[in-house]
Amino acid sequence: MKPFFRAAAIGLIALVLPSCSIMDPDDRQALRDRLAGMMPEDIFQLRKGAMNGRGILYFKERPSNDKVGKLYCREYVEGQWQDWKGDKEWRVDDVLDCLRNDPFNVSYLDCKDQFLSTETTLKKGDIMAQQTPGKDVECRFEFDWRYEPDILPEELWKAESISFDEMIDFLVSLPAPPPGFIAPELAPLLCPLGAGPGWGCPSDPYTETDPPEGGG
Repeated sequence: MKPFFRAAAIGLIALVLPSCSIMDPDDRQALRDRLAGMMPEDIFQLRKGAMNGRGILYFKERPSNDKVGKLYCREYVEGQWQDWKGDKEWRVDDVLDCLRNDPFNVSYLDCKDQFLSTETTLKKGDIMAQQTPGKDVECRFEFDWRYEPDILPEELWKAESISFDEMIDFLVSLPAPPPGFIAPELAPLLCPLGAGPGWGCPSDPYTETDPPEGGG
């Protein structure tokens, strides 16, 4: 894992207790207003980043070998579809690998879709390599009941559940802006809320303007 992503993953620990997160000075309202005025697609991207972070935190606490879901596939042979067969399990470690390999950009459900698409493409490639006329394959994914989206916290899979305050807390928890950050103008507004030097903020924003000791 790249150093920035490793540091970002550590920084995401700050999101574990969102209800007891960063203090709420008057500056926070200005940032809420700024976020509310952004383009919908940009707001969605920031929410996606927060969902990614929440997902990492959630699945880090689950047993690494837990089955999250399973791929089922069936082949089309001699003019008819065969029975569905369980093919490959998707485990907690696989979810974490996906979330960490594309940080800030993918959610839990995005990772599921990627798994299904990748595995289906591989199997279709195998069919083509066999050069058997009229043969095909299709796959579907089934969640383990414990990991059905409706059972999990909404912030893992439902973008609309991420509030502006949760987006703010997510950004402040990061050691620096994520690569390709869509709103660099937000950085100065994050400084009073506790964003670190990686954002271009002073290490102690509350004492930066204090006069030198001994008077001035």
